[in-house]
Amino acid sequence: MTLLLRNAFWALCLFILVGCASHGMPRWRHFQGDLPGQGYLSVESGFALSSAWTSGPYSITSSSPVIGIDAEGREVIYFGTVNGELVAINSEDGNERWRRSFAAESKSAAIISAPAVSRNGDIYIITNHRHADGRIRSILHKVDEFSRIRWSYAIADDGFTSGAPKILKWGDDTLVFVYVTVFVDGDPQGALLALRDNGKTVKLLDRKALGRCQWDSAELQARKEDVFNSISALWDLTSVFSSEITEGGNQLPDVFVDPTVAVFAGRKLPLIAIADNLCSIGAFEWDEDLSVVWQIFHPFEKHSSTALLPNGLMVFGRQNGTVLAHDVETGKKLWSHDAGQPVFATPAAAPGSYLFLVAKDHIEVLDQRDGALVYDGESPRQSKLPGQTHASPAVTENCVYVSTIAMLTFSYDLATRSQDTNFRGNGLASTALSNNGAIYAVAADGTIHKYPGPK
Repeated sequence: MTLLLRNAFWALCLFILVGCASHGMPRWRHFQGDLPGQGYLSVESGFALSSAWTSGPYSITSSSPVIGIDAEGREVIYFGTVNGELVAINSEDGNERWRRSFAAESKSAAIISAPAVSRNGDIYIITNHRHADGRIRSILHKVDEFSRIRWSYAIADDGFTSGAPKILKWGDDTLVFVYVTVFVDGDPQGALLALRDNGKTVKLLDRKALGRCQWDSAELQARKEDVFNSISALWDLTSVFSSEITEGGNQLPDVFVDPTVAVFAGRKLPLIAIADNLCSIGAFEWDEDLSVVWQIFHPFEKHSSTALLPNGLMVFGRQNGTVLAHDVETGKKLWSHDAGQPVFATPAAAPGSYLFLVAKDHIEVLDQRDGALVYDGESPRQSKLPGQTHASPAVTENCVYVSTIAMLTFSYDLATRSQDTNFRGNGLASTALSNNGAIYAVAADGTIHKYPGPK
């Protein structure tokens, strides 16, 4: 199959998936919206100028909201808190439906990643727990729409992740994919977990090691310390609620959360892509177990979560400011772009040619085909942000949303920009989009703001 035909096939598959997901239930069920994580929702929306409501305050740092739907067809907003609570609020008014505490498992329980919602309304959430030995370990939970815990799965080998799970309905199975860091004989390794939700129980189907890092004995000890220090720094940043993260123009530290996997189900076998924070970039197929499609090793480098684009590109950012695009089927590197600042945010893509990239202090528009900065005449499509952010952009058919110390809305050409200065984001949690064009954003004081869609 030629590259042109394969790109057209990918675009058709994603179009079908988007269309199917748009009927009867919100699509923004995962971090960055959907299984491919492209941060796009096919809906018209308006400028986020004034919130329709503001929820009560919660201890939210980096847990981005997601959207589910109840048995009566009403939207429910889910997010986690750093005091170990999963919270559900009504989309109509922001009132709390329920909250489920996991603090009984550990006094230091914290939720720092986004939940994920299955098609039938179950919520999957990862809690992190700091133990007396200093290690931080993660537990995956399934909670039903009434807040009842159906099962919990503790990740073995001191497994830790700050990434979010992805939930795939495949045939009769409900599969859960999540990237974790485990410690085998004390050495850190990346691993991809595939689990099957059996209703009231869960089964680990496969744990695919992402390869031993190519570190010599002299480098190994230093890298082990780097990994421990990175996890500790992440915990210090995200597990303690503070409304002062971005107050007074404070600098956000260069701390990366673990990447969330991207999943593409519009092919014979599901494809799971990940650029990990240790030493591996790759794609895996699912067919009763995980098999390597391709894998590339990289020097120790931090990555954003991956977005799988309609043209078959796997796109992600790096701490050194590089944005990379690989062919997700072959692993071939197709282009790279230097953003000049660390890229913590997952790039977001609109159908067509535009890729929206948020670096630490500015936004750019790239051409998906070659990674080149888009120009309007002699002017580059880039704009300085008022304050720093690690939050990923969210894109509709006509707008781009970015949460910084203000709630920002951009047109595709960045020429039109609005901001709600009554909103102050924490720079960590990304926004969520509703099928009716509404926008949900996390403020630094722990409140959720709803911006209504077009009337």
